This record gives sequence, C-alpha cells and structure tokens, in this order.
Amino acid sequence: MFTNSRERWRQQNVNGAFADLRRLVPTHPPDKKLSKNEILRLAIRYIKLLTSILEYQKRNEPQEEAPEETGVRPGSIKAEPRAVDEMSEASSPASSLSSVSSHTDGQEERVF
Repeated sequence: MFTNSRERWRQQNVNGAFADLRRLVPTHPPDKKLSKNEILRLAIRYIKLLTSILEYQKRNEPQEEAPEETGVRPGSIKAEPRAVDEMSEASSPASSLSSVSSHTDGQEERVF
C-alpha cells in the first residue's frame, strides 16, 4: 500500500513539473494540449532559440571604443530601419515557435 501512494506522489510530482514547463514554452494557441514528448521537444527548441538570440546580440553589440580611436563620433552612424525590422522578425521567439509540431501517422510534421 505504501508503494502505491509513493508512486502516485512521484507521478503527481512529474506531472506538476511538466505543467510548469508547459507554461514557460510559448505555443499557438497558448492553451493547446501537448503531450509530454511535445513539451520536451518544444522546450529544447525554445532554449536553442533563446541561446542563438543571445549569441547574436553578443556578436552585434557595439564596440566600446573611444571616438578618437575610431574617428567616428557617437550618433553619427544610423541603422536602416528595414534591416532592424527584418532581424527582429527573424529572431522573434513568437515567430519561430508560433506553430507546434504535430504527429500524423507516427511521423513528425514540422509546420514553419
């Protein structure tokens, strides 16, 4: 009897952890029912996406050099709005994970 209650507690604990993880992973629609496998796969993809965004931001941070060393005054270089808009759309977590992988006939179908 004690083993059954301990197993029930363990299963509730695992299910609670999956529910917590599910709330952190963005999906569309937000209330879509996901299997544990889908939750894990989406969490992995979301973590990879966030990692790549951080790496991109690190690579493209403005260099902290003195203006006399570079010959460029602060504010003298302007970014093209089009390039900024394209990058924000391409690296947006919402756009990258707006669709959820679905399983049909045992094969994974990626909808992007």
